[in-house]
Amino acid sequence: MLHLLREVGYDRLTIDTVAARARVSKATIYRHWPGKAELVAAALHERHVDRRIPADTGSLRGDLLELLRATAAICTADSDLIQALTLAMRTAPELEKTIRQQVMPAGRVLSVAVVVRAAARGEIPPEAGERDLFHDLAPAMVMSRILAHGLPADDTFLTQLVDQVLIPVLRYRAD
Repeated sequence: MLHLLREVGYDRLTIDTVAARARVSKATIYRHWPGKAELVAAALHERHVDRRIPADTGSLRGDLLELLRATAAICTADSDLIQALTLAMRTAPELEKTIRQQVMPAGRVLSVAVVVRAAARGEIPPEAGERDLFHDLAPAMVMSRILAHGLPADDTFLTQLVDQVLIPVLRYRAD
């Protein structure tokens, strides 16, 4: 389904074309998903969230590097899809709502798992997991590097991001 989405774009994607490509009836698709936005969200969830299990390297730094490597791999492999869907979300309110409610929170579960483990090990304060800044900042920096600037999110960049930005954000304690 994501291959078809890449080919035709969200606006021209129809349940008819998905059904024809999958060689199933439209009724089969509608039994599982009420509409196009939900179908796209389910495909994204499966590709980007269900298959990613946050690595437990034994340290916050190692876990963050592994999480960001996975994020960078997704952004690199699917940069065209991410950009197209970001644009489509601006003109398709049902897609925007569905992505924000179903895909984005599921992706955040991964970064929360890393933070919870680090707090349990005493590497960061327990309240660090509630920092929206961290959960927004980590993927945004990787996506910006790859999508906006066209630069690789290589280990040098990811290590710098982890050591100079993310760990200090997570270790911050308000006085």
